[in-house]
Amino acid sequence: MSANTVAVYGLGNMGYLVAERISQAFSLQVFDLSAEQLARAGAAFGATPISDPEQLAATRFVVLCLPYPAASLSVLAEIAPHLPKDAVVIETSTVNPADMQRSADVLAPHGLALIDASILAGVSQMAAGTASLLLGGDASAISAARPVLDAITEKQIVFGTLGAGAAAKVINNAVAHAVMVVVAEAGAMATASEVDVEQLIGLLSDTQMGLHRPLTYRYANRVVNGDYSGGMPLDAARKDSELALSLAQSQRIPLFAIQACHSVYELGAAAGYGREDYAAIAKLWADWGTPSAPGNPEFNRY
Repeated sequence: MSANTVAVYGLGNMGYLVAERISQAFSLQVFDLSAEQLARAGAAFGATPISDPEQLAATRFVVLCLPYPAASLSVLAEIAPHLPKDAVVIETSTVNPADMQRSADVLAPHGLALIDASILAGVSQMAAGTASLLLGGDASAISAARPVLDAITEKQIVFGTLGAGAAAKVINNAVAHAVMVVVAEAGAMATASEVDVEQLIGLLSDTQMGLHRPLTYRYANRVVNGDYSGGMPLDAARKDSELALSLAQSQRIPLFAIQACHSVYELGAAAGYGREDYAAIAKLWADWGTPSAPGNPEFNRY
């Protein structure tokens, strides 16, 4: 194999598409536990199956797209002794920063570089080339891997040190999954209240209201800048939250996320933030001693 060869470990729904995109710019080696997937990749884009880690002796870039962090560690322990000294491992699997550090520890004795390139997309976006990569790691390693990253997608965001891209994806997904619960609760209340669901979707997706404003205005401006003067008081938000709980109770709609969120407004009022803009709930995390929380003097360093 030449320096223009990339190895991809993991040919699941996403990994197969990652391999397919890389194959448009590089010769490809692939590994998967499924013989069927290996044969499919060979037939579709001429990928060479990896049967022995010694086949990686001249392979500079290895892309991991595996279902569990333990799978990545197992693969790296097996292949690290066989990779060339200038090799870069590109972790696209969904993992945590601690997993990235464990992988780095496996590679360190061999002098090998590791970057995280977490995929923010569904399979349709990857197939269309509109996926995003959330990058973390040494700048020189990211630069060296840029041709491979570009082959996957040109939409890339560098978040910082090793593990930062992985953390960004986990946080993004956590928000999306939590919002899904809130939206399901809202839809149930809307249906019970005979609110047209299409109109509700329009309301919540309005850039000046609904789902957008807490992020694009309150967090981006008030929380980041520590500005809680004026605006909608936390006491008023707490009152609105009580009304939502009362509405759901009258409709016999069980609430989980919205009920839990109301507790935060109760805590904010008890902490004395009632007359400040309701974004002041973010200060609670500083009160609880979180080093990088809004309101902590260290916050703007992060």
